[in-house]
Amino acid sequence: MVEDQPAIAEVVEPMFDAIAEIIGRRSGALDVPIAQYDFDDAGVHIVVGYRYAGEEAEGFEVVTLPAAAEALVGVHLGAMDRIHESWQAVHAEILARGFVPDGPCREYYIRAELEDQADWVTELQQPVRRA
Repeated sequence: MVEDQPAIAEVVEPMFDAIAEIIGRRSGALDVPIAQYDFDDAGVHIVVGYRYAGEEAEGFEVVTLPAAAEALVGVHLGAMDRIHESWQAVHAEILARGFVPDGPCREYYIRAELEDQADWVTELQQPVRRA
């Protein structure tokens, strides 16, 4: 569990590296990276991984993320050090449309291969329900 926003990036990257090391030898295993963030009073619970159809192995567990009946989806372009601005815009739009967040948010890293992150494309997914 992470207790504050700035620490998230320091935790997420090593988590992705660890799971990639375990499943990365399987063809297509690293094609769909996704992270789920669940915020509560204790901090942030983070789940990271990749779409995976194999069996569990030592060092990780297979988790099925729950479906969402409705979600507001945005796109963040560029480096992760500014992703909070895109999330703020998503949440402003949620409120403007008469919704409220309804469950953990997700980031689907559509393009996240370059070290400098300038060309990264991240889909921001927030399940919602009517206020």
